[in-house]
Amino acid sequence: MRALLSIAAFGLALSTAPALAQDASAEEAAKPEKITDKNHPDYVRCRTESVIGSRAKKRKVCLTNRQWAEVGRDGSAVANRLVEDGRAGMVGN
Repeated sequence: MRALLSIAAFGLALSTAPALAQDASAEEAAKPEKITDKNHPDYVRCRTESVIGSRAKKRKVCLTNRQWAEVGRDGSAVANRLVEDGRAGMVGN
C-alpha cells in the first residue's frame, strides 16, 4: 500500500514539474527592469541606523521612497500626538 502511494505521489510530482517550470520562466520574463530614477516612488533606498542599546552596531534598512514617506508621516503623527497630550496635561493645572 505504501509503495503504491509513493509511486502515485512521485507521478503527481513529475506531472506538475513542467507547469512549475513554465510559471517560473513566465515570472522572470514579466519581471520589470531596475528603476534608476531616484525620485520614483518604487525606487529602493537604503539607510544605516544605529541599534538602540549599542554604541557600535548598525543595521541597514532598505525601503522604497513610498515606504520611507509613510515612515516619516507615521513618525510625525506620533510626535504631534505626544506634544498634544503634553499640552492637555498642562492646561488642567
